[in-house]
Formats: sequence, C-alpha cells, structure tokens
Amino acid sequence: MVRRGERRRTDLVAGLVATVVAGVVFSWRIGTPSPWRDEAVTIAVASRTTEQIWALVQKVDLVHAPFYFLAHALFGPGVDIVQARWISVVAAALTAPLLYGLGRRLAQPAVGPVTARLTGATAAALFVSMPFVSRYAQEARPYAMATLVATLGTYLLVRAGSARAGRGWWIAYAASVPVLIALNTVAALVLVAQAGWALAAGRGTFVRGAVAAVVGLVVSVPLLLAQDAQSGQVAFLQRPTVAELGGHVWFALGSSWIAVAAAALAVTAAVWRGRARRLVLVGLLWGVLPWPLLWTISQVSPFWTTRYLVFVAPGTCLALAAVVTVGLRRRLVAGVAGLLVAVMAVTGLHMQFVFRSPTIGHAEDLRGTAAYVAAHARPGDGLLFLPDGEYRYRVLTQLYPEAFAGLDDIALEQTATESSTLVGTTVETPQLWKHVAGVGRIWVIGGVGPVVTKTPEDREVKRLLDQDYQLVSTEEKRAFSVKLFVLDQGQAAVR
Repeated sequence: MVRRGERRRTDLVAGLVATVVAGVVFSWRIGTPSPWRDEAVTIAVASRTTEQIWALVQKVDLVHAPFYFLAHALFGPGVDIVQARWISVVAAALTAPLLYGLGRRLAQPAVGPVTARLTGATAAALFVSMPFVSRYAQEARPYAMATLVATLGTYLLVRAGSARAGRGWWIAYAASVPVLIALNTVAALVLVAQAGWALAAGRGTFVRGAVAAVVGLVVSVPLLLAQDAQSGQVAFLQRPTVAELGGHVWFALGSSWIAVAAAALAVTAAVWRGRARRLVLVGLLWGVLPWPLLWTISQVSPFWTTRYLVFVAPGTCLALAAVVTVGLRRRLVAGVAGLLVAVMAVTGLHMQFVFRSPTIGHAEDLRGTAAYVAAHARPGDGLLFLPDGEYRYRVLTQLYPEAFAGLDDIALEQTATESSTLVGTTVETPQLWKHVAGVGRIWVIGGVGPVVTKTPEDREVKRLLDQDYQLVSTEEKRAFSVKLFVLDQGQAAVR
C-alpha cells in the first residue's frame, strides 16, 4: 500500500509539473501575435448573444459552434482575443499530464515503472517543446481542445481496458467520441489508433472498445449530417500536392532538418528495438498515419490543411518517446530522453519566436491593418472590400469596430448580426453606384498586390473606382493591403 501511495504521489507531482510548465510555455506572449481571419471570426461570433450565435450556426460554421458558445459563456459579449486564446492554452496545458499518464500506461506492461514514467515524461516534454503545438495552443479556435479530447479519449480507453476498470471508464470513452467530432471531425482519425491498441489488447477489450466507439459514432450521426449540409465552407480547399505532404512534417517538427533527422532516428530505433510494442503501435497509428491518410482522402474530397492535424501531435510525441524503451542500460535511458527533448526544443526555438511575432506569428496582420486605417481615415470616408466575398476582409470591422467607426461601409446592406451571417450581406450590383456616387475618399481593403475581383459585384466596384477615382496611396501589411482612392473632380463633373 505504501509503495502504491508513493507511486501515485509521484504521478500526481509529475502531472502537476507538466501542467504548470505547459501553461507557462503556451501562455508566453499570448497576446503578441495579431489575430488572423479565423480568430477574428471567433471574436465576432462569440460576442453575439446566444440566440444570435445559434441563428448563425444553423446556416454556417456549425463545426465551430462549441467553441463559440464556450467563449461566450466564459467571457460574455465583451470577449477579446487574449481571453479566447486562453481556452486553447488551458486545453493544451491539460493535454500534457494526460500524455504523461498515457505514455506511462502504454509502456508499463513492457518495461519497469521507472522507465515507464520516464517514457511518459518524455512524451509530455516533447509536446510542450514543439513549436507546432505552441502555435495552436495560442489559437482562438477549437484545435487545441480537439487535441485534448483525442488524448483524453485514448487515455480513457487504455484505462477501461485494464483489469480493474469499471463500466464507467467505457461509458466515459464512448462519450468522448461525439465531443471530439463536435470539435473537429477530422480528429476522429484517432479512432484508428484506438482500434489498433484495443485489438492488440485482446479480443474482449477490442469488442468492448468497438461497441463503445460505435455508440459514440451513432450519437454523432445527426451532427455529422448537419455538418455535411454546410460542407461548402471547405470548398476553398484544394487537392494537396506531394510537397504539401512533406511540408506538414517539416512544419510540425519545427522547420529544422536536424529535428526531422532526430525524429526519424528516434522512431526507427523505437520500431526496431523498442520493447513497448503497444506504445509504438499507438504512436505510429496516431502520430504518423493520419497525415498521409488525410492527404490520400483529400485527393478525392479535399480536407487537407495543417491546422486540422494538430490532434496528431500527442501521437507523434508518443512515437518519439518510445525510443526510451529501447533496450539500453538504465543509466543511459535518462540521457537518451534528455538528449531527444533538448534537440527538439533547441532546433524548434526559432519557430517559437516566429509564432509569437506581432505581425507574422499567425500569418496575417489584421491588427496593423486596422491601426493604419484608424490613423489615416477621416470621418465620412467610404470603405470597400475587394474581393468582397472573402470574410477575412470585412470581419476587420467587427474585430476592431473603433478603427472603422467613422467610415461608411458602402456596399454593406445588412450587418452580420442582422443577417445571421459571418460578415453581413451586400447591396445588389445595379444599386451599387448610388452608394458610391459622391463619396470623396474611399478606402479599399484587400490582399497584397493589385486589386483582385472574383465576382460581378467585385468587377462593378472596380469599374466605378477606375471611372471616377484615382489611387493615391497603398499601404501593405502582412496578407493585407489598404488603398486610398480619391474622387477625380474632373470625372465627377463630366458625369
């Protein structure tokens, strides 16, 4: 009893340390990177009333409804970007101790308790040190939450499969499946790894696990059907190239050839000589298989984007940590674990700073774009977006309303809340000239480079600008440009 109590205290301390360290790392400079378009949508939607959020997700963005409601419930209509990002920080921080416990339990049947605990600790340390994880631990979207639930579900399954587990563990595991699907449908690929472990654990465990998973999937069917009805949201995704397949690995491992080589060496050693075969199996099926599997599926039905694969990170860490179970002398085990973590952490350090850059951390500088407009616009100026069909541009006015308070959004007919849409609806093309006529100065926000037109409405806006206005200034921010057009008095007089 004493020894069991001591081991429990050791695991508790290890879990607390992992949580605290993860929280510190993931919250470092949490407010520094400018929000990007998807985070802007999160703030814009979560700031609405619950009735308005519900009206929106019945039309669009149902896949992110849990995050919207959670952010609204926690922080109310005044939710800001840092508050929303804290949801992901907490989720990612709680994943670390779960990963410790999972790694320990997966290794325990094959190695001694010391090596098993070191394996779990290595997996948790790798998770905390990965810049890829930090990037999405500071994202006001549900990817870190999906990663937490994927890890929790796998842990619950492993606990349920132990000899002394009660029925409650199986029920909890079944319940984790619909929660995971509600947060990120693609993350359901972790079921492959869970099925692999259950199959290796024996026929009885596999049957009970399959029943629990099927129950969870059946419960998810109405949600899946509703999400499928909104599948047009991902119509912008294209078939990924072979380069993108390798690009994900490069990005996930910290954009370093040394890290890629170290990871390849660790996984190879674990597969070749690792004693914890179930740990290796789960690591490969969870941490390696999903990205080529999703890439293959996306050749037929495109769903490929790196952020959908954040849930793979814990599996990758388990696969790497399995190197600790290679048959080395005990005094070398800790050195191998420490060296692996050090290599991955040091080689990824530069990306930790990149992801926390004010302008390029999240790849778009909405904050700088809004600040520029606020500093140079005059009350009564007009505002247009080109192309207008992309939510990334007009959502600026919802994220930073004070920056655009004095401007007239010329093409806007109904606001986002009035129309139960992400960014509102625009006026019909034949009526657009009436809204533009006579406006002395118009700010046009779009992508970098020349003005892009994608729809008849866009082309009409461009025609009116070319006809009566002169471009007098252009300011480019990360992924955005702000152009000022001034009315040509001579052309206006002719008309």
